[in-house]
Amino acid sequence: MAVNNVVLCACVFLAFFAVCDAYGTGAPDTACVTMHPGHMFNATAAVVPQTSASPYSIVVEGDKYTPGSTFSVQIVGPVFRGFLLQARRPGSTTPVGTFSNAPADTQTTECTTADSSMTHASPGQKQNITLTWNAPSTGVGNVQFVATVAEMKVKYWMDVTSAQVAQGTTSGASFAKPTFYLIMALCLLQAALFLK
Repeated sequence: MAVNNVVLCACVFLAFFAVCDAYGTGAPDTACVTMHPGHMFNATAAVVPQTSASPYSIVVEGDKYTPGSTFSVQIVGPVFRGFLLQARRPGSTTPVGTFSNAPADTQTTECTTADSSMTHASPGQKQNITLTWNAPSTGVGNVQFVATVAEMKVKYWMDVTSAQVAQGTTSGASFAKPTFYLIMALCLLQAALFLK
């Protein structure tokens, strides 16, 4: 009888561990397009996403990005353990740009190109993390950040999106400052020659 109780307890523990086991070392490649993590209760029962409003939001540093620059993105909300984040053109499933400077317990991952997405690196607790997106040098028009965020393996939200971020321009900023300084230098040189 005691052996049966031990076996029963071991089975319950293993079943509980299988359900509560977190995400390992990042989102699978199969999630790149659908953003669906593919979590399973066991080999036959899939974990479905939450249908309630997400407690998580994606906060961006501004309403415009400059091609070739870096841009800060935050996942804000309660403690979570797993995520997959991409920048996409609205209506597209292809990530654009790259990510860098991964915070603790996170990492870049390759979906279409190297570092095109961000995901977790461990099932450790995370909260209000700030991620760095590198905009494409040529610009791609408006972008929107899209994420799946998992509070735990059996509880996650899909289609967590940021506000759209418009593409700004670099032509005025990159040309105006050097031109201004060159004109100022010429004016100062002319004034110095005149005063002699």
